[in-house]
Amino acid sequence: LRNRVKIIIKSPVATLAIIAAVLVLAVFLITAFWDDVSSTVLPNTILGLYKKDFWENFLVEMHGIVFELSIIGVLILWLDSKRSKSGEITRLREDLEDYSALDFPEINVKKLGHIKRLNEHNIKSIDVQNLVLNGLKVKGIIAEGSRLIGLKIVEGSIVGSIFKSMKMRSSNFQKSTIKSTTFESCDLLKSKFNESICKGVDFTNSSLERAEFTNSDLQSSIFNGCDVREAKFDGANLKHASFYNAMHLTSELLLRANNLDYVKVSDEIMAELIAQRPDMKYQKNKGRP
Repeated sequence: LRNRVKIIIKSPVATLAIIAAVLVLAVFLITAFWDDVSSTVLPNTILGLYKKDFWENFLVEMHGIVFELSIIGVLILWLDSKRSKSGEITRLREDLEDYSALDFPEINVKKLGHIKRLNEHNIKSIDVQNLVLNGLKVKGIIAEGSRLIGLKIVEGSIVGSIFKSMKMRSSNFQKSTIKSTTFESCDLLKSKFNESICKGVDFTNSSLERAEFTNSDLQSSIFNGCDVREAKFDGANLKHASFYNAMHLTSELLLRANNLDYVKVSDEIMAELIAQRPDMKYQKNKGRP
């Protein structure tokens, strides 16, 4: 309840709408029950021009005032708030573009704040190239259907975020921690995840051609439907990782990984892995389509 009150107070449109509603209700009730009001409150109340006739005329005028306040006033404020919102969104986008490649802690925090504010305005199209957010904890952001080519989050973290249908080739996430995050149908060509922790990250249907996951922890990550042509998994932990319907997947590519226990692949590739890595743990004919 307290949060709702804060939201109403921060919104001029909502505040004016509530005031107008209270006035409409008050004027309506007094007018509807004027006989009772005039007989109990006003019959002997006279102060100069303040007589019963005056209050009757006053109520008639109040109907027009309340109408203007509730309709015209709210409409004007709503249009003004839309204009202000549009101006703020434009400013946030311009700032992101102007400072995208700068790599200073204070500037990086400001850029991340701009993205969060865009999300608060329900803007998910974050179109910036070479955006640097190194060393930051990127939490709860959403980016869909746009470009973050060359995104750099080195030695930082990404938590609870969603990237969907994004062009993110040549991005750099080295030595970062990524969890509870989705990269769905994203273009991550030549992106780097070396020495990163990506437990349970969902890369479904993304292009990971020539992406690098050297020495990364990819336990329980999902690569279903991904294009992994020439991707590097050297020294990676692929325990419980899923590669169903992955394109250009070969046993040679996976054999470079450090841990392949319970990896989920086609029966054909599984047979080749077992032949080359007889010590790996696997689940026989269960859970593999």
